[in-house]
Amino acid sequence: MEGRPSPLTFEESQEGWIAGQTIAFMRDCAEASRPFIAHASLPRPHQCTAPSEPFWSMYEGMDLTLPPNADESLEEKAPHLKQMAAHARTGNWALFEPKTFEAARLRKLRGYLGAVSQVDHAVGLMLDFLREGGLAENTIVVYAADHGDYACEHGIMEKAPGICHDAITRVPFIWWAPGRLAAGHVAPEIVESVDVSATLCALADLPALETSDGKDLSPLLRGEHAEMHRVGVTEFAWSKSIRKGNFRLVYYTPDYFPDEYPNGFGELYDLDADPWEMTNLFFDPAYAEVVHDLRKEMLDWLVTTTRPVTVHAGARPPTRRAQCAISTG
Repeated sequence: MEGRPSPLTFEESQEGWIAGQTIAFMRDCAEASRPFIAHASLPRPHQCTAPSEPFWSMYEGMDLTLPPNADESLEEKAPHLKQMAAHARTGNWALFEPKTFEAARLRKLRGYLGAVSQVDHAVGLMLDFLREGGLAENTIVVYAADHGDYACEHGIMEKAPGICHDAITRVPFIWWAPGRLAAGHVAPEIVESVDVSATLCALADLPALETSDGKDLSPLLRGEHAEMHRVGVTEFAWSKSIRKGNFRLVYYTPDYFPDEYPNGFGELYDLDADPWEMTNLFFDPAYAEVVHDLRKEMLDWLVTTTRPVTVHAGARPPTRRAQCAISTG
């Protein structure tokens, strides 16, 4: 987890190599007058947080500000999150002096910020190529991520443990198409990653994929207002999170914490009043109706969604022999 400078130059890094390969691919397609779709998957700021120069030194000596919930009490949080935070606080993962938790987490945050800047530079190179090559007016660019990073929030240093909070589930979702979309518009509506394919198909005048649960976001991208999803859902194998209005509910199956919470555990946050998710309202009787409503919404989503992940902790696929028995009756 330690933040540190990489011995690799930017050109030798994952970001530099991926940007170079993507640009070469787009150049080949442009020279052949061939339409293209390019998926440039930049792994960081996923671990490890070891940016190349000048991105590590970019934050040297800077007075980095920790998020307001970096040292919060975790009394109302899930047991596995408490365990992760307790492990981080031991500081036994620190590689460099001073080997204290306080110093190590600032190095981690510095490495995280440097990695973000390195990714930003790589994206900039690809956008520069589109502009300089005369391709910008006929190209749609989507910048998104599969998940976020705690980056010191709630005392956690990485993406684990799961999908409990905005730090993980609220990700960048930027669309760029000069002359076709409303520049600088920020849409407040709930959208999801599954909307990418449906929206790209609509913008390219192609039929939507039959298997997609996504919505066409093009009205939002043009600056209009329209409800796309009544709720936003993020799912993991053993927990699911739902966002509706200003509330987020996270629910864990009863067998995930059978000793501590035999009736199941959950988290509920009012993101208007508590944007840093420091007060869990799940067990507050005053919010019982909100919990009930959001759990109903989650069940409705499970029933109507094409491919929900319904397995839970400890679930295992059947053995080959069992699969044969199932297939043969």
